[in-house]
Amino acid sequence: MPMAIFSIWWDDRLGPMVGRSYPENTTLTSEEAITIFMGHGVNQETEVGYSKIQSGLVISYMHTPNCLGILLKEGENSSAVERNLRRLIPHVNFDSDHWDQELEKAFRVLHDLMNETSGEELLLNPGVKQLIGDMMSRRIDAIRPKHVMRASVRYPAASDALGSDDDEVARLLKDLEDEEVLESRTYGRRVECRQCGDTDLTIELLCPNCQSGDIHKVYTVFCPKCSNQFHAVIVDDLAEVTCLHCKEAVKINELAVIDVEPLCNECGTASNDPKIVFKCATCGKQLQGADLLSGTGLAYYFKLIE
Repeated sequence: MPMAIFSIWWDDRLGPMVGRSYPENTTLTSEEAITIFMGHGVNQETEVGYSKIQSGLVISYMHTPNCLGILLKEGENSSAVERNLRRLIPHVNFDSDHWDQELEKAFRVLHDLMNETSGEELLLNPGVKQLIGDMMSRRIDAIRPKHVMRASVRYPAASDALGSDDDEVARLLKDLEDEEVLESRTYGRRVECRQCGDTDLTIELLCPNCQSGDIHKVYTVFCPKCSNQFHAVIVDDLAEVTCLHCKEAVKINELAVIDVEPLCNECGTASNDPKIVFKCATCGKQLQGADLLSGTGLAYYFKLIE
Protein backbone atom coordinates (compact mmCIF):
# COMPACT_ATOMS: atom_id res chain seq x y z
CA MET A 1 0.00 0.00 0.00
CA PRO A 2 1.16 3.62 -0.59
CA MET A 3 3.23 5.25 2.12
CA ALA A 4 1.83 8.79 2.12
CA ILE A 5 -0.32 11.38 0.36
CA PHE A 6 0.60 15.03 -0.24
CA SER A 7 -1.27 18.16 -1.27
CA ILE A 8 0.57 20.92 -3.10
CA TRP A 9 -0.66 23.80 -5.20
CA TRP A 10 0.64 26.30 -7.71
CA ASP A 11 0.90 29.99 -6.93
CA ASP A 12 1.44 32.14 -10.04
CA ARG A 13 3.81 34.41 -8.12
CA LEU A 14 5.63 31.97 -5.82
CA GLY A 15 5.42 28.72 -7.77
CA PRO A 16 4.65 25.34 -6.13
CA MET A 17 3.59 25.56 -2.49
CA VAL A 18 3.80 22.62 -0.09
CA GLY A 19 0.48 22.05 1.65
CA ARG A 20 -0.45 19.14 3.90
CA SER A 21 0.65 15.53 4.10
CA TYR A 22 -0.65 12.35 5.68
CA PRO A 23 0.86 10.76 7.70
CA GLU A 24 2.09 14.10 8.98
CA ASN A 25 5.64 12.87 9.65
CA THR A 26 6.17 12.44 5.88
CA THR A 27 6.87 15.85 4.38
CA LEU A 28 8.00 17.39 1.10
CA THR A 29 10.64 20.02 0.47
CA SER A 30 10.03 22.92 -1.91
CA GLU A 31 12.46 21.34 -4.38
CA GLU A 32 10.52 18.06 -4.30
CA ALA A 33 7.27 19.94 -4.88
CA ILE A 34 8.82 21.47 -8.01
CA THR A 35 9.91 18.01 -9.17
CA ILE A 36 6.36 16.68 -8.75
CA PHE A 37 4.86 19.59 -10.68
CA MET A 38 7.39 19.13 -13.48
CA GLY A 39 6.16 15.54 -13.78
CA HIS A 40 3.01 17.06 -15.30
CA GLY A 41 4.85 18.92 -18.04
CA VAL A 42 6.05 22.49 -18.36
CA ASN A 43 2.50 23.80 -18.72
CA GLN A 44 0.95 21.26 -16.33
CA GLU A 45 -0.79 19.69 -19.31
CA THR A 46 -0.59 16.08 -18.12
CA GLU A 47 -3.31 14.92 -15.74
CA VAL A 48 -1.23 12.17 -14.09
CA GLY A 49 2.48 12.64 -13.46
CA TYR A 50 5.35 10.38 -12.38
CA SER A 51 8.34 11.77 -10.50
CA LYS A 52 11.24 10.41 -8.47
CA ILE A 53 12.17 12.11 -5.19
CA GLN A 54 14.60 11.04 -2.49
CA SER A 55 12.01 9.04 -0.53
CA GLY A 56 10.68 7.17 -3.58
CA LEU A 57 8.40 7.28 -6.59
CA VAL A 58 5.47 9.73 -6.53
CA ILE A 59 2.38 9.43 -8.72
CA SER A 60 0.43 12.67 -8.77
CA TYR A 61 -2.90 13.94 -10.08
CA MET A 62 -3.27 17.51 -11.31
CA HIS A 63 -6.50 19.33 -10.49
CA THR A 64 -5.30 22.84 -11.34
CA PRO A 65 -4.09 24.63 -9.30
CA ASN A 66 -4.08 21.74 -6.81
CA CYS A 67 -2.05 18.58 -7.04
CA LEU A 68 -2.34 15.34 -5.05
CA GLY A 69 0.79 13.20 -4.77
CA ILE A 70 0.97 9.55 -3.69
CA LEU A 71 4.30 8.23 -2.35
CA LEU A 72 4.76 4.57 -3.23
CA LYS A 73 6.60 1.88 -1.34
CA GLU A 74 9.58 0.39 -3.14
CA GLY A 75 8.47 -2.27 -5.60
CA GLU A 76 4.80 -1.30 -5.44
CA ASN A 77 2.65 -1.74 -8.55
CA SER A 78 2.62 1.81 -9.92
CA SER A 79 -0.06 1.18 -12.56
CA ALA A 80 -2.45 -0.17 -9.89
CA VAL A 81 -1.82 2.89 -7.73
CA GLU A 82 -2.48 5.19 -10.71
CA ARG A 83 -5.79 3.49 -11.48
CA ASN A 84 -6.93 3.80 -7.89
CA LEU A 85 -5.72 7.39 -7.68
CA ARG A 86 -8.07 8.14 -10.59
CA ARG A 87 -10.86 6.34 -8.72
CA LEU A 88 -10.08 8.40 -5.63
CA ILE A 89 -10.43 11.83 -7.24
CA PRO A 90 -14.27 11.99 -7.15
CA HIS A 91 -14.07 11.39 -3.38
CA VAL A 92 -11.79 14.41 -2.79
CA ASN A 93 -13.19 17.86 -2.03
CA PHE A 94 -10.61 20.19 -3.54
CA ASP A 95 -12.46 23.19 -2.08
CA SER A 96 -12.24 21.91 1.48
CA ASP A 97 -11.24 24.29 4.27
CA HIS A 98 -9.99 21.36 6.34
CA TRP A 99 -7.23 19.74 4.33
CA ASP A 100 -5.84 17.80 7.29
CA GLN A 101 -9.07 15.81 7.55
CA GLU A 102 -9.52 15.72 3.78
CA LEU A 103 -6.09 14.16 3.20
CA GLU A 104 -6.54 11.61 5.97
CA LYS A 105 -9.90 10.61 4.50
CA ALA A 106 -8.42 10.42 0.99
CA PHE A 107 -5.55 8.23 2.21
CA ARG A 108 -7.95 5.77 3.86
CA VAL A 109 -10.30 5.73 0.85
CA LEU A 110 -7.33 5.02 -1.42
CA HIS A 111 -6.38 2.01 0.71
CA ASP A 112 -9.99 0.78 0.64
CA LEU A 113 -10.13 1.14 -3.15
CA MET A 114 -6.91 -0.82 -3.59
CA ASN A 115 -8.23 -3.61 -1.38
CA GLU A 116 -11.52 -3.75 -3.30
CA THR A 117 -9.78 -4.01 -6.68
CA SER A 118 -7.20 -6.67 -5.90
CA GLY A 119 -6.96 -10.19 -4.55
CA GLU A 120 -10.00 -12.07 -3.28
CA GLU A 121 -12.27 -9.02 -3.06
CA LEU A 122 -11.83 -8.33 -6.78
CA LEU A 123 -12.52 -11.95 -7.73
CA LEU A 124 -15.68 -12.01 -5.56
CA ASN A 125 -17.18 -9.12 -7.55
CA PRO A 126 -20.32 -10.62 -9.20
CA GLY A 127 -19.62 -8.90 -12.50
CA VAL A 128 -16.04 -10.15 -12.50
CA LYS A 129 -17.22 -13.71 -11.76
CA GLN A 130 -19.67 -13.54 -14.68
CA LEU A 131 -17.02 -12.20 -17.06
CA ILE A 132 -14.45 -14.85 -16.10
CA GLY A 133 -17.10 -17.55 -16.50
CA ASP A 134 -17.91 -16.29 -20.00
CA MET A 135 -14.22 -16.36 -20.95
CA MET A 136 -13.58 -19.79 -19.46
CA SER A 137 -16.54 -21.20 -21.40
CA ARG A 138 -15.35 -19.42 -24.57
CA ARG A 139 -18.56 -17.41 -24.89
CA ILE A 140 -16.10 -14.50 -25.04
CA ASP A 141 -12.76 -15.34 -26.63
CA ALA A 142 -11.13 -11.92 -26.17
CA ILE A 143 -12.13 -8.51 -24.83
CA ARG A 144 -11.17 -6.14 -27.62
CA PRO A 145 -11.37 -2.36 -27.42
CA LYS A 146 -13.58 -0.12 -29.50
CA HIS A 147 -11.97 3.32 -29.73
CA VAL A 148 -14.34 6.24 -30.17
CA MET A 149 -13.37 9.67 -31.45
CA ARG A 150 -13.71 11.34 -28.09
CA ALA A 151 -10.55 9.41 -27.11
CA SER A 152 -12.24 6.97 -24.76
CA VAL A 153 -12.09 3.18 -24.99
CA ARG A 154 -15.03 0.80 -24.71
CA TYR A 155 -15.01 -2.94 -24.09
CA PRO A 156 -18.53 -4.02 -25.13
CA ALA A 157 -17.99 -7.71 -24.31
CA ALA A 158 -17.11 -6.83 -20.72
CA SER A 159 -19.60 -4.02 -20.09
CA ASP A 160 -22.57 -6.39 -19.71
CA ALA A 161 -20.85 -7.95 -16.71
CA LEU A 162 -18.88 -5.03 -15.30
CA GLY A 163 -21.21 -2.08 -15.91
CA SER A 164 -21.61 0.83 -18.30
CA ASP A 165 -18.84 3.06 -16.92
CA ASP A 166 -16.23 2.72 -19.68
CA ASP A 167 -13.35 4.02 -17.57
CA GLU A 168 -14.15 1.74 -14.63
CA VAL A 169 -14.50 -1.29 -16.92
CA ALA A 170 -11.02 -0.58 -18.32
CA ARG A 171 -9.59 -0.23 -14.82
CA LEU A 172 -11.19 -3.50 -13.65
CA LEU A 173 -9.72 -5.35 -16.63
CA LYS A 174 -6.28 -4.06 -15.64
CA ASP A 175 -6.92 -5.12 -12.05
CA LEU A 176 -7.72 -8.63 -13.30
CA GLU A 177 -4.47 -8.66 -15.24
CA ASP A 178 -2.59 -7.76 -12.06
CA GLU A 179 -4.17 -10.84 -10.47
CA GLU A 180 -2.94 -12.88 -13.47
CA VAL A 181 -6.48 -13.84 -14.46
CA LEU A 182 -6.30 -11.96 -17.78
CA GLU A 183 -3.45 -11.13 -20.12
CA SER A 184 -3.35 -7.98 -22.25
CA ARG A 185 -2.00 -7.73 -25.77
CA THR A 186 -1.80 -4.77 -28.08
CA TYR A 187 -4.77 -4.39 -30.40
CA GLY A 188 -4.91 -2.17 -33.46
CA ARG A 189 -6.09 1.37 -34.03
CA ARG A 190 -9.85 1.65 -34.35
CA VAL A 191 -12.20 4.53 -33.68
CA GLU A 192 -15.87 5.13 -34.38
CA CYS A 193 -17.06 7.07 -37.43
CA ARG A 194 -19.27 9.94 -36.30
CA GLN A 195 -20.38 10.77 -39.82
CA CYS A 196 -22.25 7.58 -40.67
CA GLY A 197 -22.40 6.07 -37.19
CA ASP A 198 -20.46 2.95 -38.12
CA THR A 199 -17.83 1.62 -35.75
CA ASP A 200 -15.38 0.60 -38.47
CA LEU A 201 -13.18 3.63 -39.01
CA THR A 202 -9.64 3.08 -40.26
CA ILE A 203 -6.67 5.29 -39.47
CA GLU A 204 -3.63 5.49 -41.71
CA LEU A 205 -0.36 7.18 -40.78
CA LEU A 206 1.73 8.32 -43.72
CA CYS A 207 5.31 9.53 -43.75
CA PRO A 208 5.32 13.33 -44.22
CA ASN A 209 8.42 12.99 -46.40
CA CYS A 210 7.70 10.12 -48.81
CA GLN A 211 3.97 9.46 -48.10
CA SER A 212 4.73 5.81 -47.34
CA GLY A 213 2.38 3.94 -45.05
CA ASP A 214 5.15 1.62 -43.85
CA ILE A 215 5.49 3.25 -40.44
CA HIS A 216 6.03 1.94 -36.95
CA LYS A 217 5.85 3.90 -33.71
CA VAL A 218 8.72 4.47 -31.31
CA TYR A 219 7.41 5.12 -27.80
CA THR A 220 9.18 6.98 -25.02
CA VAL A 221 7.94 5.17 -21.92
CA PHE A 222 8.47 5.24 -18.16
CA CYS A 223 9.74 2.03 -16.56
CA PRO A 224 7.92 1.35 -13.26
CA LYS A 225 10.71 -0.97 -12.11
CA CYS A 226 13.73 1.37 -12.31
CA SER A 227 11.97 4.76 -12.81
CA ASN A 228 13.91 5.52 -16.00
CA GLN A 229 12.66 6.46 -19.45
CA PHE A 230 13.47 4.35 -22.50
CA HIS A 231 12.43 3.92 -26.13
CA ALA A 232 10.41 0.94 -27.33
CA VAL A 233 8.84 -0.08 -30.62
CA ILE A 234 5.25 -1.21 -30.00
CA VAL A 235 3.64 -3.58 -32.49
CA ASP A 236 0.38 -5.52 -32.34
CA ASP A 237 -0.04 -8.67 -30.20
CA LEU A 238 2.75 -7.64 -27.83
CA ALA A 239 2.40 -8.47 -24.12
CA GLU A 240 5.64 -7.03 -22.69
CA VAL A 241 8.82 -5.14 -23.53
CA THR A 242 12.29 -5.11 -21.97
CA CYS A 243 13.55 -1.95 -20.29
CA LEU A 244 16.82 -0.82 -21.86
CA HIS A 245 18.14 0.33 -18.46
CA CYS A 246 17.32 -2.38 -15.92
CA LYS A 247 16.81 -5.17 -18.52
CA GLU A 248 13.61 -6.20 -16.72
CA ALA A 249 10.51 -7.32 -18.64
CA VAL A 250 7.67 -4.82 -18.27
CA LYS A 251 4.05 -5.61 -19.10
CA ILE A 252 2.50 -3.35 -21.71
CA ASN A 253 -0.24 -2.25 -19.31
CA GLU A 254 2.37 -1.06 -16.78
CA LEU A 255 4.03 1.37 -19.18
CA ALA A 256 3.35 5.09 -18.87
CA VAL A 257 3.69 6.58 -22.36
CA ILE A 258 5.50 9.92 -22.35
CA ASP A 259 5.91 10.51 -26.08
CA VAL A 260 5.34 8.79 -29.43
CA GLU A 261 7.43 9.29 -32.56
CA PRO A 262 6.50 7.55 -35.84
CA LEU A 263 9.44 6.21 -37.86
CA CYS A 264 9.24 5.54 -41.61
CA ASN A 265 10.67 2.19 -42.69
CA GLU A 266 11.02 3.39 -46.29
CA CYS A 267 13.06 6.60 -46.00
CA GLY A 268 14.02 6.54 -42.31
CA THR A 269 12.27 9.81 -41.48
CA ALA A 270 11.33 10.21 -37.81
CA SER A 271 8.61 12.79 -37.29
CA ASN A 272 6.17 13.81 -34.57
CA ASP A 273 3.93 15.22 -37.28
CA PRO A 274 2.96 12.36 -39.64
CA LYS A 275 0.15 12.68 -42.12
CA ILE A 276 -2.95 11.21 -40.50
CA VAL A 277 -5.68 9.82 -42.74
CA PHE A 278 -9.06 8.81 -41.32
CA LYS A 279 -11.36 6.72 -43.52
CA CYS A 280 -14.68 5.13 -42.71
CA ALA A 281 -14.54 1.44 -43.58
CA THR A 282 -18.24 1.49 -44.49
CA CYS A 283 -18.82 4.72 -46.40
CA GLY A 284 -15.20 5.28 -47.45
CA LYS A 285 -15.29 8.98 -46.60
CA GLN A 286 -11.95 10.51 -45.67
CA LEU A 287 -12.01 12.89 -42.72
CA GLN A 288 -9.97 16.06 -43.02
CA GLY A 289 -8.22 18.03 -40.32
CA ALA A 290 -8.56 15.40 -37.61
CA ASP A 291 -6.42 16.37 -34.67
CA LEU A 292 -6.00 12.94 -33.18
CA LEU A 293 -3.15 10.48 -33.19
CA SER A 294 -4.53 7.10 -32.27
CA GLY A 295 -2.85 5.15 -29.53
CA THR A 296 -2.37 1.42 -29.25
CA GLY A 297 -5.31 -0.38 -27.69
CA LEU A 298 -5.28 -3.38 -25.37
CA ALA A 299 -7.29 -6.56 -25.83
CA TYR A 300 -7.67 -8.96 -22.91
CA TYR A 301 -7.45 -12.75 -23.02
CA PHE A 302 -8.08 -15.35 -20.37
CA LYS A 303 -4.73 -16.44 -18.97
CA LEU A 304 -4.43 -20.20 -19.02
CA ILE A 305 -2.62 -21.80 -16.09
CA GLU A 306 0.29 -23.85 -17.32
